[in-house]
Amino acid sequence: MISYPPEVEQTVIEHQDKYVWETPLFARYERGPKWYLFMSLAAVFLIAYAVYTANFLFAFIILLVAVLLLLAGNESPKLTLVQIGDHGVVWNGRLYLYQDLDHFGIVYQPPTVKTLYLQPKNSVMPLLNISLEAQDPVEIRNHLARYVREDYDLRDEHFSDIFARLLKL
Repeated sequence: MISYPPEVEQTVIEHQDKYVWETPLFARYERGPKWYLFMSLAAVFLIAYAVYTANFLFAFIILLVAVLLLLAGNESPKLTLVQIGDHGVVWNGRLYLYQDLDHFGIVYQPPTVKTLYLQPKNSVMPLLNISLEAQDPVEIRNHLARYVREDYDLRDEHFSDIFARLLKL
């Protein structure tokens, strides 16, 4: 992984302008009263089961997750700029050079799923999940395929994304 001085990296970031769009940092799903009722009942049931089996750590974890879902789950995602150019991809202000990316995949099943997945070579770094919004997936695929290996096995979105969408997490 190559690191540039900050002023050089900033110049490289500014010139990644082949495809530029804004997208939310994460997906936010609308939750109605039924969702809150169902999740509350599920949390109460799991806490009651944990107390019945004397598994107090599990009860604490369920309570903690419920509080986090209430506090952080209602937060609106901020918009971030996505830039794809000849040297790399800029996501959330961070430059990912093509030589640091292992592979990419595009899952395009409108209107529900329009996602670009980028896997860094560094196994410590997470998979990037970027919403394509109104971008042309074929153009982006053709551009990225010149620099990064495409994951042809990726036909559907990842299980964690499906799970999050179904449960509106």
